[in-house]
Order: sequence, then C-alpha cells, then structure tokens
Amino acid sequence: MRVGTPLGEYPFEFQRVERRGRGLAIVGTVAGLESSVVLGAEDLTALLKRAALPLVAAALLVAYARSR
Repeated sequence: MRVGTPLGEYPFEFQRVERRGRGLAIVGTVAGLESSVVLGAEDLTALLKRAALPLVAAALLVAYARSR
C-alpha cells in the first residue's frame, strides 16, 4: 500500500494489527517511521453499514448460482 503525504507518496510496510482501547490499530512503517491507523468502534460500525449491502448482494448471487 502507498500513503500520500504533503511530502510525496511512500510505501506503507505492514507490521501488525493490535487492539487499542475499543478499536483496532494497523501498525507499520512509512518512510522508516513507525505509523499507525486506529479504527475506533464508530469507524468499524460505519464500515459494516457501508459494506452490508454489497455483502448481502454477493451472498444472494452466490446462493442463486449454487441453486442452478
């Protein structure tokens, strides 16, 4: 993955996922510096809400394809 900054684009080198409080942190390095993105409970809820319709549609398509 690449991360855009005001100083340019740099590769993000994934290291680990860890729990921080009620959220999840994705930890890695950007330009040699340890960096993290923390997804809080509200972020995870919003992600699930946005992904729900496409996931349901995909499940229905798979179920339909298997029934034929």
